[in-house]
Amino acid sequence: MTRRVVVAGVAVLALVAALLVLRPAHPTPSGAHLTALRTAAGLDPCPSGLGGQLPDLRLDCLGGGPAVRLRGAAPGRPVLLNIWATWCGPCVREVPVLVDVARRAAGRVTVVGVDTEDVPAQALTFARQYAMHYASLVDPDGNVLRAYGAGPPITLLLDATGRVVFTHRGQLHSTRQVEDLLAAHLGVRL
Repeated sequence: MTRRVVVAGVAVLALVAALLVLRPAHPTPSGAHLTALRTAAGLDPCPSGLGGQLPDLRLDCLGGGPAVRLRGAAPGRPVLLNIWATWCGPCVREVPVLVDVARRAAGRVTVVGVDTEDVPAQALTFARQYAMHYASLVDPDGNVLRAYGAGPPITLLLDATGRVVFTHRGQLHSTRQVEDLLAAHLGVRL
């Protein structure tokens, strides 16, 4: 190899390294931006807690708001807790079912999502697009997901005291299916 080839190779490597170091990073949405997305999505406020049988974690409310201690005091009524992500095909397909259930169960069952290993701005845009107004928490590391299974969607039913009474792994296919689960495991009829 000639000296010119070596020098040219070193120069190219230096240029590539400089481009990698100087390339602009993808902007991270600010808190104000996420709050605006949350407002546009019309999400319900996050509960302060969900009950004593869940993992002892603090999760942020999607788009802002006070952090939620999962093992904190239960909201005083049954909870349908759905672990989801925008990158999960079955999660996307079950959203219309959950939106319908949340609307019909208002005041009797609290529906809460746990957005797992996702991009919050993308999740908020998704929530707005699908009129997914129920509260969601952010689990960037997938800790809740791993506590209950290998992949989303996973749906937990908690009684009014916060005790997990049923776990469904996989997509919920119809409002009727969820109605039957709520009646069988929580005694709630929609």
